[in-house]
Amino acid sequence: MRELRQKDFVDVTLLGNYPYDENESMIRYAEMLRKLLSAEGIQVEIIRPEPFFGRLKRSSHGLGKWLGYIDKYILFPISLRRYVQRRKSAEGKATDEFLVHICDHSNAIYTRWLQDVPHVVTCHDVMAIMSARGLIPGQTTGGTGRILQSWILSGLRGANHIVCVTPESRNDLLRLAPELENRSEVIENPLNYPYAPMSETEAVAQLEQEFSGAFRAGKDRFLLHVGGNQWYKNREGVIRIYARFCETYPEFIRILPVKLVMVGKPPTEAMLRLVSEKGLNEGVIFLTSVSDQQLCAFYSLAKLLLYPSIKEGFGWPIVEAQACGCPVVTSDLPPMNRLAGSTALLASPESESTFVPPIFQMLNESTVQRMVRKEEALRHSQKFEPNMFLDQILKMYGATVKKK
Repeated sequence: MRELRQKDFVDVTLLGNYPYDENESMIRYAEMLRKLLSAEGIQVEIIRPEPFFGRLKRSSHGLGKWLGYIDKYILFPISLRRYVQRRKSAEGKATDEFLVHICDHSNAIYTRWLQDVPHVVTCHDVMAIMSARGLIPGQTTGGTGRILQSWILSGLRGANHIVCVTPESRNDLLRLAPELENRSEVIENPLNYPYAPMSETEAVAQLEQEFSGAFRAGKDRFLLHVGGNQWYKNREGVIRIYARFCETYPEFIRILPVKLVMVGKPPTEAMLRLVSEKGLNEGVIFLTSVSDQQLCAFYSLAKLLLYPSIKEGFGWPIVEAQACGCPVVTSDLPPMNRLAGSTALLASPESESTFVPPIFQMLNESTVQRMVRKEEALRHSQKFEPNMFLDQILKMYGATVKKK
């Protein structure tokens, strides 16, 4: 057990996300913190806004969204203050014997109810705030959204301390709130699951029973994309790049067919329409509800991860893929190019045709070349091992408690 924890605080409360928002990456971040801290003998509790009115209509749109707002922004602050008061009075404990870590910056609104408690906020990105302020061309935000993002920025400004997951995220944050320079730092995400290469036999066994329809594990050669439907993930761009590749190398595709497997949220109508327009109904496969172990199998079997994001808070799939020895073709923009390291091949998401040559290069590499690239990817992914992250987090916790 680290000496720092014994001196500076007793336990940690992680403030997680409203479950009906289904923000999987934020749920994973909170669960990762819980596991890492618990393994150090630190008492950890996760609290979150719970559905009450939201149970009447579970939806992220219309009435369901507004019912969720009541749960999150009217009911939960009351519960949060009761929780803090109970913790402060329990067995005569002082406030500085526990710390609250808000795991998602979109919940920074709650810092106003934590001013008498040491607390930190993880800022994954401020793209929604920037969009609401008209700082991202082509992205618009409705009136309610602008108000919400203003509340979030105000909450960030009131935080004791902020952890940014990349230097790029911190730079964006300081562009909006330069007064946070001395209350923010960069602690990059680690791997949130013990991703590692699987043998082909093991990977096929993981997938063949669950995904036995359009995708044939062990038989289909495929490119892989992992991500949600946010604009910056560029999922329509992924489909266009694949279509361009098929158009550029039709003979190669005829002899050695390669499909595109897209793991994540269900496809949008625009994505399905694009697949149909490009005549790719047999080539593009959308898969949802994929477990960590199954995702590890996909990374291990994929010919490469295609990740042409326009912008990212962090970009977990890049390091996840490399931890499984999967080659990566990604954007030549930060943080993607930096996270991917020298083993990846880069192209410009502004010119989708530039992704075609590196895809072709990777698909044509010899067995020896692929093994060299795999070993380089595995070495690079070690930079994101959890212990280094945990050391930085605990040091930051201790400093935050002392300042408070």
